[in-house]
Amino acid sequence: MLDTINFTMAAEYRQGDEQAFRDVIDWILANGVGGASFEAAEVTGSVAYLQGSIVGDRRLVAEAGLAEYLADVLARKEGIHLNISIHLASPSRQLPAERAAVAA
Repeated sequence: MLDTINFTMAAEYRQGDEQAFRDVIDWILANGVGGASFEAAEVTGSVAYLQGSIVGDRRLVAEAGLAEYLADVLARKEGIHLNISIHLASPSRQLPAERAAVAA
């Protein structure tokens, strides 16, 4: 069964200046990564906290695995290298409208 999996992603730039990091984050927000879409929660000069969602089987998705997958897609396809950590949102914390959309 496929679910919309909500998560928070913390991304740290490995190299470059603050403007280059912001450009990378803007690109991620505009284009998504590996089927995931994002909205900015907080962006500083060195760390970005993004709210993300991706469709998948919740039973098969782990925080470390999703972080590795997204980092790999960015590196292989876009040449973007970030340190990424993921925190999966609890399904019970979804808003009623989000639960209804997942069930539909």
